[in-house]
Amino acid sequence: MRTSLTLSHLEYRRGSTLAGVLLCTALTFAQSDPSSIQPLRTTPTEKLTVNLGFRDWGPATIAGTTILGGNPTGRGGLFAIDMATGKVKWTLRPVFNGGTASVATAPAVSGDIAITPFSAANPGAVVAVSLATGKEAWRGPDPAQHAMVAVNSGLAYVLSKDNNFYALDAATGRERWKVGFARDNCDSVPIVRDGTVYVGGNVLVTPADANRAAGYYRFLFALDAATGKERWRYPEAPQAGLGSGVCLSQPIVTADTVFAVGDESLYAVNLATGRERWKPIEIRRPVEGRVRAVAVRGLVDAGPVLIGMTPGFLIAFDKASGATAWEVPGEYNVESPCTTVAGRVLYFQGSPNSAPAAHKRSTLHALDLDTRAILWSFSRPTQEPDWPFGHVTPVNGGLWADSYQALVKLQ
Repeated sequence: MRTSLTLSHLEYRRGSTLAGVLLCTALTFAQSDPSSIQPLRTTPTEKLTVNLGFRDWGPATIAGTTILGGNPTGRGGLFAIDMATGKVKWTLRPVFNGGTASVATAPAVSGDIAITPFSAANPGAVVAVSLATGKEAWRGPDPAQHAMVAVNSGLAYVLSKDNNFYALDAATGRERWKVGFARDNCDSVPIVRDGTVYVGGNVLVTPADANRAAGYYRFLFALDAATGKERWRYPEAPQAGLGSGVCLSQPIVTADTVFAVGDESLYAVNLATGRERWKPIEIRRPVEGRVRAVAVRGLVDAGPVLIGMTPGFLIAFDKASGATAWEVPGEYNVESPCTTVAGRVLYFQGSPNSAPAAHKRSTLHALDLDTRAILWSFSRPTQEPDWPFGHVTPVNGGLWADSYQALVKLQ
């Protein structure tokens, strides 16, 4: 069965304020298909709370009956939590030359190995650990900030601070191949499907000479997963009006298309050819009394549509054309959309016009995708008022979500 793979553009909470962008995103599933999970259709209650003494949880991965989650602030670290009891199975806090490093992106799982990018402004490393014991297996290159690890067929893929995109043996950490990119501020979110790695990269297109500086351009690359050989790049060549290219973020890979957002537009690229399925669609909505281009955050796959969020709208985009299929006006904090799908239910965070106005930042909603009715709304009191959920994922009959200082099970 072919299913879509979704990895969202992820950033994290820094310091005592929201100095960075916070994206409330779906946790990654290592061993299950989110679309097959029974959704939670009735108002939940808090069944289990995990508090390990720090405020922020990073995005996590569910592997069987274990949740792997990291801490992106403070002391850092990776934690394996038993889903049935909430007890810590093991903790990993590796030490680097610059001290500890944060875990700001979701761990990846290959067989019995969990692979996590420990990264910060200080040196870190890609670290592999036994899923059963928490014992460190190997260390790889120092990952770029906010770079995600993708795993497939015994290989792990990650962008390093040395500007190389690596394929590593997942069991040993040995390098299989690498492709050089240029330094970029676009987060690296690789996705592997059917023997191909899809990843954004910045490359040199015009060398420097006596009259001009070197020119770089961002592309979406399709690389052979076994060798790193380039299959295609999108666009085929730099395009006028796009400056140094487009940072395509929040990629979603389906059976035949890569969907992503870049700047304030929605893109669809054919997996086989690297050509556009339709021209990029600029997203324009009213903002403070004027219609203007707006960024879409929290992009997720919902069957025939993609769903994302702007400050004033929850929007469903038709996959076949990119046109707006439907939208729900309201007041949304795009720093924490919490959009994820289970079955035919969409979970999201914000304040749709049909819901109570209280707790705009910190209320989760469940929306029936067939009727577009709000099934339930939920918020929890925290030490810091109206603190939004950080990351959320559905499991059969419930949800796991992180809130202020806690990872909670809702059922």
